[in-house]
Amino acid sequence: MSLFSLHDVLSMADLTLKEAVEFLSNPDEKYQQFGASFIQQTTFNDEQSKQEVLLLGGICPLVALLSSSTSAVTQSASAALRNLVFRDHQNKLEVQQAGGLQQALHFLTTTDCTMTQRHLAGLLWNMSSADELKEEILAEALPVLTESIIVPFSSWSESTNNHNIHPDVFYSATGCLRNLSCAQQEQRKRMRECNGLIDSLMMYVRSCVAEDKPDDKSVENCVCILHNLTYQLEEEAPQCFSRFHPTTDASSVKNGGKNTDVFCCSLWEEDYNPVGVAWLTHSKGVQIYLNLLSSAQKDSTLEACCGALQNLTANRGLVSIMMSHTIVQKLGGLQYIAPLLQSPNPGLQKTAMSLVGNLSRTISMQSIMGKTYLSVLLSSGTKGMANCDQTMATACHVLRSLILADTVTGRKFITKHLVTSLADLSENR
Repeated sequence: MSLFSLHDVLSMADLTLKEAVEFLSNPDEKYQQFGASFIQQTTFNDEQSKQEVLLLGGICPLVALLSSSTSAVTQSASAALRNLVFRDHQNKLEVQQAGGLQQALHFLTTTDCTMTQRHLAGLLWNMSSADELKEEILAEALPVLTESIIVPFSSWSESTNNHNIHPDVFYSATGCLRNLSCAQQEQRKRMRECNGLIDSLMMYVRSCVAEDKPDDKSVENCVCILHNLTYQLEEEAPQCFSRFHPTTDASSVKNGGKNTDVFCCSLWEEDYNPVGVAWLTHSKGVQIYLNLLSSAQKDSTLEACCGALQNLTANRGLVSIMMSHTIVQKLGGLQYIAPLLQSPNPGLQKTAMSLVGNLSRTISMQSIMGKTYLSVLLSSGTKGMANCDQTMATACHVLRSLILADTVTGRKFITKHLVTSLADLSENR
């Protein structure tokens, strides 16, 4: 390259990736920046070029350039790495082996360049989708992202400020944590115990709802994280329910009737201000989900809210009874869930129906639910359920429970059309 001046090189229309990779190791920082920028642009437009850069050995020098004393070089290198690992599994592993995870986390919290922060946060998000890397990323990135981005941006702690964190940095950070929350039980445990994480996510979502921004792109990530952290919560984090102490025989409670349901609900006492994992079962947390169900338009956000409520009511027992009472009687959630049963989105409809199925197991609420849901379940808007056997099976089970719970109301809905429809279903017609 010494045969050409930088001006000559920059004007060469036929520059190759091989030459661009060679530029990365040139002692002249202008060459380094141009090489990284060329790789960034090429890999953005051409998927195959990502593998070519890998084969040319371009990833290690790009990781090394993250520590450049020149801000423009660091920015170009971070952008190139972000593109290189997007939907490319091998490149994700190569960046990790080159120490890219540690470098990205370090410079994410030390650089003053907003664009570099955005690229580094995006790099971490892209890398977090690799199952082999999730444990390491969680161990190293969770505390950094929470303390440096999630908590300050959400303004959960009065002792912090957002330090002008760009919304896209928060979006990518929550996207990264969303991927990590899909991991194994131990990873969910670490996230639940991470100081300030759940509080900040809840505060951010609540503030977006209050500001009439329920479809803010980061809200979806936040709610999906919370949804994943409620998965198997009763088994994995029984301390969340430590305030619920039945004073009667557990087996009789499980098999009891309406009085038992009311008894169970009356035993539950909440702190006025939930902290940490307590948010996941607190009525204030449930209210946030219901507020989103009544205002958000994005199916993924709605499904995550329904999924969280479904998880909290999944088991047969005292906890599910209590949570069902909170959703239906304390917070009046039926009105927000019912419209989702007619959603054209099969995934959302299935999750909403599963939630309704869980709620309908609580005997004392069946007559209340019957007045709201019998007409919805039998309406023409739920024809799409026929495309999903599980959704239709749940709907039929709920229908049976609600009709038997209130025979007077149920008789009004038993028509020739209903009987014919059920007969057709039983014969797979």
